[in-house]
Amino acid sequence: MNARFLIPILAAALLAACGNNSATSAIEGKWGSDCTAPFVSFSGDTIHVYPDDSDYKIKTAKQDGANFTVSYDSKSGPVTETYVFENNTLRLDKGSYGGMEAVWHKQPMNKCS
Repeated sequence: MNARFLIPILAAALLAACGNNSATSAIEGKWGSDCTAPFVSFSGDTIHVYPDDSDYKIKTAKQDGANFTVSYDSKSGPVTETYVFENNTLRLDKGSYGGMEAVWHKQPMNKCS
């Protein structure tokens, strides 16, 4: 196999193995059940949590079917949250906050303009 073709294939495989630390394009943006008071936004490798009024660097982000799982370090410790993305809505389903598990089943959020 020619090196010109092998290098891009190897680069893609390495990137896939490294994992992802950003939101997918469908998830990127500002989300809220009421857009006058959004809940969360995703932009590249950053999550903004509106109740905290803080930006956090995303450690990992993975979309598996309808589930979007994101992890980051908040002011109060490590966070892992799973959102359900379906019918163009995003719903916080469950999370781990500093080792404490919570199941939310929150109202679905719409993408805000």
